[in-house]
Amino acid sequence: MGGVSDAESACFDPQSASETPPTETLAQVVSLQKLDAAPSPTYDRIYKGYCPFPPEIRILAALGPRSHARGATAIESRKETPLTLVVQIVLALALLAGLIAPFIGNKTWHWTQLALVVCIELAGVGFLFLAAETVRVHYVLRAKIPKLETDLVAANERHENLIHGAGDTQGVLDFEHRLQIIARDRGRVWNQVMPASEVDNEGRVEVEITQPQPHGLAEGSIIFAFESNEALAALPSDPNDPSSLEDTSEPPVPAADDSTNKQYLGEFRVIEANETGVVLEPVLLINQRTGRRLAESLGPWSLHETMPADRHSIFASMTEEELRQLMPAETIEEYIRHGTPATPDDDKFERVGLDENDERVGPDDLDKAVKFLYDRPLRDYAYLFAELAQQRVLLQTRILATTEDNAKIVESIKSAERLGKFRQKQKQLLAIDLEGMQQDRKAIEAHRDKVIRMLTNARQLIDQTLAKNTGMAKELTKRQLNRLQLANINTPAPAGAETPTP
Repeated sequence: MGGVSDAESACFDPQSASETPPTETLAQVVSLQKLDAAPSPTYDRIYKGYCPFPPEIRILAALGPRSHARGATAIESRKETPLTLVVQIVLALALLAGLIAPFIGNKTWHWTQLALVVCIELAGVGFLFLAAETVRVHYVLRAKIPKLETDLVAANERHENLIHGAGDTQGVLDFEHRLQIIARDRGRVWNQVMPASEVDNEGRVEVEITQPQPHGLAEGSIIFAFESNEALAALPSDPNDPSSLEDTSEPPVPAADDSTNKQYLGEFRVIEANETGVVLEPVLLINQRTGRRLAESLGPWSLHETMPADRHSIFASMTEEELRQLMPAETIEEYIRHGTPATPDDDKFERVGLDENDERVGPDDLDKAVKFLYDRPLRDYAYLFAELAQQRVLLQTRILATTEDNAKIVESIKSAERLGKFRQKQKQLLAIDLEGMQQDRKAIEAHRDKVIRMLTNARQLIDQTLAKNTGMAKELTKRQLNRLQLANINTPAPAGAETPTP
């Protein structure tokens, strides 16, 4: 939009080669000019037939401009030109011819055909005018786009100026940054918050916020809950009130004996928000002590958007006696010694140097200091609570693991004792078995010796018997030979046989 298309750039008088293309867009040409505006030269060229626009655009130009229905884009009534009259006369003649033709042909055409032709002609004329009006309305509306785009660019520029600022004028981001700096130390605070339900097993509790309305806490917000005291209850509680952003309060001071004083309840996440209050869920795991402390707290509570910062000014006006009543014995000396002369045993991070004007000197200019004071180290309680909770989980895990290991060791010892008794009993039984086996061995050895003696005697008898049998066999053989010789002698020899010589 705002540029000249190829078709529009060709819209100039071909008889004048030096004429430059018009600067109006097609939408501006069709919408024409507002009232009291000068005639558009491009519009004149359209109905003169010099421009290569579609025929319906030329018909629209020939029919003359229309006024917008609401007058927002009222168009000047233009003076009819010969071409406009010619187009209108041609359309009128065509319409008249279309109406006369059916009457002329009524002698040969059926009346239904005549009616159909007339309806078609009337429908065509109506469609022509409706199409022209549609095109006109379309381009009239498109004619607003350049202005709207210009307005949009201007609005975006104003928006950027409001957000980021322009020149010496500060923007919303600058003011938000300043506001965050003012509210950073304290943040928003909701006082007089009352628990509206019992604490469940997971530490969830519903609280009622009476002021302000709406309370401004959304789901997912992180808050720090304290039990309120009378001083905190009197403070303004509207976080949207600029006066409440001024640091007019001090955060709750931890007590030495948390069983009788107001306590820090913990860090919570908003899991549900309604018009009258929110439902809080502990961010850190609660144990038996913190769960009992939360369940026994009757309110009212004070909800802080940020953890109250530890500052020296909180305890500057307190006496030593008051500090000893508030602080535990492990850390009381830090609070009492703050601002007193430093000692050589103090850590370098706990010493602050002052010049002759009692102004602090930087760490690089400590040689210019004329005296050194003890400076109590400040604590980031949000970090410390999270770190201690993590360490507590690790310690609980180690305790659980050690307990399980101890139980396993005890069970192993008991098992070893049972096994020792069993082995001792087995040892006794084996000793009895050994004694029996030794007796059996002695009996077996005695029997073996007896068997050996018997075998020795048997071998001797066998040898004697074999020797005796051998002598007797020789004697028997000898006797048989003698008898055979005697038989040969006593027996007569057969006839003709030689008598053997003895």
